[in-house]
Amino acid sequence: MPKISVSMPFKLTEKDITLYAKATSSTRENLDADEASKALFLSAVTEPCMLLLVAKRGCPIQPLGAVNVRNSFKLFRPELCKLSDLQSAEGAMVVATLAPEARIVKRGVEFDLIVELGIRVLDGDTTEMKTVFRQVFTMLQFARIPKNVKLSEVSQKSEFEFKLDSKKQPEGQVQLPWNGPKDWARVCKDYNPIHISSIAAELYGLPGKIAHGNHMAALALAKVERKPLKQGGGLALEVKFKRPVTVPARLDVRVEFEQSESSQDEVTHFALTSGEKVYVQGEYREL
Repeated sequence: MPKISVSMPFKLTEKDITLYAKATSSTRENLDADEASKALFLSAVTEPCMLLLVAKRGCPIQPLGAVNVRNSFKLFRPELCKLSDLQSAEGAMVVATLAPEARIVKRGVEFDLIVELGIRVLDGDTTEMKTVFRQVFTMLQFARIPKNVKLSEVSQKSEFEFKLDSKKQPEGQVQLPWNGPKDWARVCKDYNPIHISSIAAELYGLPGKIAHGNHMAALALAKVERKPLKQGGGLALEVKFKRPVTVPARLDVRVEFEQSESSQDEVTHFALTSGEKVYVQGEYREL
């Protein structure tokens, strides 16, 4: 794999916050108080760096022939990510990097794009760049894989299964109107035609104009009640996009809890569903 990276200064503006609040029907106060929503917000406002990476010469990903299948997020230093502090931060940087290894899967090739946000932190008489947030975008580049080609060994833990036929009522619903994807695009700058035009989406074999995956995850997380993080603790979040969400959309929010296998911490699983179909599924836990 070629070594490709892009870096750019990071400067959060009031307009960024306003656009995100509009796209998620949220408020500045709610965003500042909720670490999971903050992770999705930081993903959106740092995504332009990832888009520049994809557009860079030599990048093997074709924007109009690839889809985002899953994302992982880590918010390492929530205490350094208050909106007012991010707005006044000097010397903050975003770096996007193409991971060195790709994976051959049944439907094509998977690539990881790593985006990190660094903030300068005072350490004694000097300042040091600290990574406060990281996201890994996993993109699937569709391709016909010959039968004689060995698929990559992908070690993934077993997926949590939601009992959709149970009598348990959903936690709530999320609704995304026809112009919802355009509102999200104004934040993250992803104006891929499949999110903007039904005709373009259908040309690529989709049933209609589709929502951005992270937008749906942000809307779902807004409906999930969470305990505050422990003092000094971080957050890990994983999201999988199992089916495209066409707009307008109305989906149920499902939530389940379980104990982590590696610790006594609680893992929160969430999903967006309709009937017995899961469209978006994720989990979050403390770091």
